Amino acid sequence: MYRRCPVAIKDTVTGNNYFIEHQSATVKTYRNKGNYTIVIEQKSQYFTMFFRVRGFSTKRKATYSISTDANSNGELSAKYSFRSGESVAFIDVSSGKAEVTYDKATKLWHIKLTGLIANMGDTRVTYFKATADFYIR
Repeated sequence: MYRRCPVAIKDTVTGNNYFIEHQSATVKTYRNKGNYTIVIEQKSQYFTMFFRVRGFSTKRKATYSISTDANSNGELSAKYSFRSGESVAFIDVSSGKAEVTYDKATKLWHIKLTGLIANMGDTRVTYFKATADFYIR
């Protein structure tokens, strides 16, 4: 549980952040078919990262590229999802990268993600910048 939300989804035109920075967020980690999944939740919105690895290396820094159809070990897929009433929306992070480093002093992994979300609306495409900076065990 973080006191301040480590994820920001910002509209590139207005700069509006859809995750509320000053509210708490919950970080959960899962194993999904042997792969590593990280979910950051705040109220009824989620930011999910699907790493195609079984675990992170404690010896070196790893850089993963974000892809909507990630299949190899050097790739991950990320999704922004939210509920509004009874409907649910899932939006893929279309491009970007994530860096994972191990901090030997705190014995935690530091994950920094930057990405771009392209969302097709009725007649136009809207772009959002996705960033995350957090530590996990």
